[in-house]
Amino acid sequence: MPRRAFTLIEVIIAVAIVAIMAAMVVPRVTRTTKAEHEAVIARVEDLLSMYAFRSATSSQQIALWQDPETEWMTLLVAERDFDAAGESRNQRAEWFADRRLQPIAFPPGMELADLTVDGFSVSGTDWLIPTVPGGGRPSIEMHIVSEAIDTTLLLDSTAVAPLRIDANTDAPAVRETRDMSEYGSRGEKW
Repeated sequence: MPRRAFTLIEVIIAVAIVAIMAAMVVPRVTRTTKAEHEAVIARVEDLLSMYAFRSATSSQQIALWQDPETEWMTLLVAERDFDAAGESRNQRAEWFADRRLQPIAFPPGMELADLTVDGFSVSGTDWLIPTVPGGGRPSIEMHIVSEAIDTTLLLDSTAVAPLRIDANTDAPAVRETRDMSEYGSRGEKW
């Protein structure tokens, strides 16, 4: 008579093998997710640095923008149409995505939880943060979260690169601003 069922020993061995394989695979998948999210954070840091650099060195108006349909973040450049005499044909500039930068798409499970511009909270997925040519740029705070990370990026209006603050870590010391017309270079009062 043929055998129709598994013995208890065979079932226990099969479950043990599946458990060992799962224990080997799950940590690798988790590390891949964390590495992918860290790479996106690094790209957002680069985007904020480019925003700061271009606002300080370019005569063109630039802006950070999130596309409401795809939720991709990118850098926009305002361009005007000029005629042969150098006069602007239109009063308003047209916004175009910067061709030198790839838009940033958050992977599934990662999101921009909070955005603050000059202390004011920005809600939704349709936002634009422009600069003023020859003027200042706003301070930006982005709180990005996922299962693997919880990070805040701060770009002060005078900084050249964002400051990264990870959850459950102490914030790095911030340099104190001093009016050099009131204090000397060694800190002595004039």
